[in-house]
Order: sequence, then structure tokens, then C-alpha cells
Amino acid sequence: MKSQPVEFLEWVEHDLNHAMAFYESWLTDGGERFFRRFRETVFSIEENPELFPKKHRFFRRALIPRTYFGVYFAIEPDVTTVVAVLHLRQDPRVIRSLIKLRMQPH
Repeated sequence: MKSQPVEFLEWVEHDLNHAMAFYESWLTDGGERFFRRFRETVFSIEENPELFPKKHRFFRRALIPRTYFGVYFAIEPDVTTVVAVLHLRQDPRVIRSLIKLRMQPH
């Protein structure tokens, strides 16, 4: 698949703030390190979104290296949409429910 732009649902900003605060609370420059790894992961998604495995229906997940977080996204015809950046050490049913909720029209 060709590369395509990545867009973010508005929820993702909250997810990123939570993740950065999590790492900042116990690691010097942890938030900055996390964000750098997140940006690298998004670049990989942008370059080849199909490289990452499907985790729930058509949603895919990219692991953020050396963190407990993953990026959940959907490949659409002209754009890849990031729907969530979530801590992966939680019940998978909670993750699936959250992703489905975020994709519903409001």
C-alpha cells in the first residue's frame, strides 16, 4: 500500500496528555521521550499502514516502542485515522469498547 496522511480524532489529544503525564511522573523527561516515540510510530503508520496487524474488526494497532502504549487506527480510502492511543495493560474488552464508542457519530 502507498503511504497516506494520518489524521487524529480529537480524543487522541487527551490520550497523549495522559500517556505523557504517566511517563513524566516517574521518568526524567519521560513525557518528551514518549512523545518522540509516538511521533516515530505515527511516521511508520503513515509510510505503510498495512504493516500493522488488525486487532479488532478493521482496526489496526501499532505498538509504541519501549512503552506500554499502542496506537489504534483505521485505514480509510484517502487517509489513516488514529482513533486512540491506549495503555495496553488493561482488559482487551475495555479497549474494544472504547474504540467502538469513539467511532460512533456524535
